[in-house]
Amino acid sequence: MSGLTIGAIVQMKSGGIHGVIESLLDADSDNPKSWVRWDDGTYSVHGQSELRAATTDGPQLYKKLA
Repeated sequence: MSGLTIGAIVQMKSGGIHGVIESLLDADSDNPKSWVRWDDGTYSVHGQSELRAATTDGPQLYKKLA
C-alpha cells in the first residue's frame, strides 16, 4: 500500500514546486506511482519514492527516522 493518498500535497525530494496527487497507479505494487498536477499547470507521473509530503508552507517530514 502506498504512503501518499489522492489529494495529498507533495514536492519532489530534490525540491522545487508543489503538486497535488490526482490518482494512483499500481497502488498495491512494490513501486507505486502517482499522477501529479504541479502548481505550474503541468502533469507528470512519478514513483512515490521520488516524492515527499509537503505543506503550502514548506516540506515536512512525516515519518520519524530512528
